Amino acid sequence: MSLEIPDLDWRVQTRAIEQIPTPPRMLQDLVFKEENTHETDTVEVDIEKGGRKMAPFITDLEGGVVVKGTSRSSRVVKTPRIRPKHPMTAKDLLGQRGPGQIYYAGGITDIMAARKKKIATEQRNLKMLIDTRKEWMCAQALTGTLAVSQDNIAFQVDYLMPDAHQITLTGDDKWSATDTAKPRNQVKTWSQMMINALGFGPDLMICGTDAAEKLWTLVENDKAFDARRLSAGEFTWKATSNYMGNLGGIDVYSYGSVYEDAAGDDQNLIPANKIYLIASMARFSIEYGIILDLDAEAQVVGQIFSKAWLEKDPSVLWLLAESRPLPVPWQPEAIIEVQVID
Repeated sequence: MSLEIPDLDWRVQTRAIEQIPTPPRMLQDLVFKEENTHETDTVEVDIEKGGRKMAPFITDLEGGVVVKGTSRSSRVVKTPRIRPKHPMTAKDLLGQRGPGQIYYAGGITDIMAARKKKIATEQRNLKMLIDTRKEWMCAQALTGTLAVSQDNIAFQVDYLMPDAHQITLTGDDKWSATDTAKPRNQVKTWSQMMINALGFGPDLMICGTDAAEKLWTLVENDKAFDARRLSAGEFTWKATSNYMGNLGGIDVYSYGSVYEDAAGDDQNLIPANKIYLIASMARFSIEYGIILDLDAEAQVVGQIFSKAWLEKDPSVLWLLAESRPLPVPWQPEAIIEVQVID
């Protein structure tokens, strides 16, 4: 029986991986919702600041008044490149049983369907690896700096978050000081800081696990905290256990997702001791650079690319996926990062 595999053409593989569903990702779903593709491997990032100035009045006899435009800091940033690949050996495709299958090599069950399912499973894993990396990049962007340091590459993208928007609580203000901490008053003060900078305030609060636990203890009996504001119908993050409630018009979420670092240890995507106040009506996006691949014989403009190929010796089917995402908080004043406990 010959090995039957799906069409290896990159167009087929790319369409397949685009259609594979993956688990929801909070930061991509709630904050970095806008997605744009580009025909270059760089993105012109125009960080916007301002929003406090007013238009002047004029008389009926005057012409229009020239005003200053939005304050911008423009830079060209090369989009980071993510390109995982996975080998599937002859044993993987010819000899091993699939999950839930009872056949062995030469069995009579639908081996061909099982092989296709194995390939699809590994392709989904590649997409999930990319999605987790994108979520990590979004979490980094909320800190004001995307910093990468690996053996093979190191780079940094500074999103110009104001120093005043990165706060560390001390003494009796820390949320661990349960007798003196006043999170509702603090959140009101921080919200006003954002309103002063942008003209509008936060509508989201994303809490690390420890910060969420302390907040719940402090506001559980606060009449201003509404833990019942849920959404019905289609899936929303408000319908999950991550949703804590609404505090003075701000939806509060606990963020507990982790990733595995290079040493194999679990790390929090959002620091456990921090919160992030976010005005989601500001512009947040993920910008995707062009994907260059000789096998495609084209420049691929898209969010994700995939291809597969056979290697004769050793006998291996390779699966590969690539994406070039860059999360951008275009208005960094729409984020306030606070370390609320040690």
